[in-house]
Amino acid sequence: MNEYDPMTDNASGSDRKQNSYTYRTDDGRGYTNPDGSHGFIYNPDGATGDRKTRRYRGAVIALITVTVTLFVAVCCLVGAVIAARSLGGDTLPVDHAETTAEPNTSGGLIINEETDAEGENTPDVALPSTGEDETVNSEQPEPGDLFTETAPPVASIEKLPPKREDKDGDGLADIETDEKGQVITSAGDSTLSVATVVNRVAASVVEITTETVVQSDRLGQYVTSGAGSGVIISREGFIVTNHHVIEGASSVTVRLNNGKEFAAKVVGTDEETDVAVLWIDATGNTLTVATLGSSFDLVVGEDILAIGNPMGSLGGTVTEGMVSATARQINVSGNTMTLLQVSAPINPGNSGGGLFNLAGELVGVVNAKIADEDIEGLGFAIPVDTAYDIVLELIEYGYVRGRPDPGFDLVDVTSVQVAMRYFNSFFTGVYVYDQDHETLQYGDRILSVDGVKISSSAEVAAIAAQRKVGDTMTLEVVRQGSTKIVTVTIIEKKPTAKTAEDKATD
Repeated sequence: MNEYDPMTDNASGSDRKQNSYTYRTDDGRGYTNPDGSHGFIYNPDGATGDRKTRRYRGAVIALITVTVTLFVAVCCLVGAVIAARSLGGDTLPVDHAETTAEPNTSGGLIINEETDAEGENTPDVALPSTGEDETVNSEQPEPGDLFTETAPPVASIEKLPPKREDKDGDGLADIETDEKGQVITSAGDSTLSVATVVNRVAASVVEITTETVVQSDRLGQYVTSGAGSGVIISREGFIVTNHHVIEGASSVTVRLNNGKEFAAKVVGTDEETDVAVLWIDATGNTLTVATLGSSFDLVVGEDILAIGNPMGSLGGTVTEGMVSATARQINVSGNTMTLLQVSAPINPGNSGGGLFNLAGELVGVVNAKIADEDIEGLGFAIPVDTAYDIVLELIEYGYVRGRPDPGFDLVDVTSVQVAMRYFNSFFTGVYVYDQDHETLQYGDRILSVDGVKISSSAEVAAIAAQRKVGDTMTLEVVRQGSTKIVTVTIIEKKPTAKTAEDKATD
């Protein structure tokens, strides 16, 4: 143990006064001067006593310290840049971004497929908790099993032919009257009382609940619930509902009006018409199958009934109204649809439910309402004539054939910073970020399509929608600073089923 005493001037024994300090050490070597004074040589462990060596050692230690400090600073800087790109700043505005603009109708009104309590567009609304055990029965598949089950190869779906004609060619059924001058409705001579219709058809309408795996940067992975309605259309267990009711679902459960629940398979879904088909294995159960009527026969002012599962917990609810319009052009989620407009109250959870005439015939599939607190009685339904054609395609092929697909995905870049980050470009515009054509590349900036200057991806989509499968489009693009003319062929749109894991990471 080496010690020093700064207050001592006199040294004795093995002590030596050095620079006004007296050192005491166990390993010092004592000596005697000619004048009789005593002293010692201080040599602690590892010390050389060589000042030059100590200076070199200090220089090496300083160099190592500076090097380590610089390395840590560089690592911190790189980490900060990576974190900034991951958690903040601009992000690539691709089509599956979390924020979705509300679509507008042609009249400036807002169409919302179903809105939850927070006003966000969801596959439908969250199923309210009843305080009871909400676990579905043992038939419910695990997430991911939904798309691997096998449905029957055939479906006995029957549809009544139209009773009226379109002699004037306006696309609408001609108005006909009886001997008393009364307008003949789609129910015709088969008109029944409301109570009778409900008694006959209510069991054909089912409740649908969904579970969707969601991945959040903030909350991690969690499961959300949704609710909607559907209509049984065949004795084999096929059910028609809305695309937006089951979109992205990891599991779907169907509940009959007698309380029995079944795991459902998604047979096919079509976003463009908002139609989807489910299948349940109800072997040993008697299903009530809806009779498909003719929406072509509907007339404005005709009485109709809507049956569904409003709020996700009121299955079998019946509302009454009339047909307000038979061919209303409405824009829902970017898709223009020709829908029936009805005055019957439509609420979240009614989506996918049945619209029936007073003959007890299914004439429409409820799919939308006007989302505005100042507006009442503006609901919409897919005409059964339209839904029927889509259902047959989905059951037989799993998708609707013949739909044009340009074969590439675009993104609108309005920020130079985003253009630099993702496309190494100083220009805003319409960029290709995914493609199925060898003639296109990631990062191509599109200037025109078939000679028409474009400024948004929507304009490109509108041009592509006018083409048929096999048609070509000529694109003028900028690639690595050079302008090129490329040709692409319109392909057939074929949706790809995703597993639950894929959906969770979208």
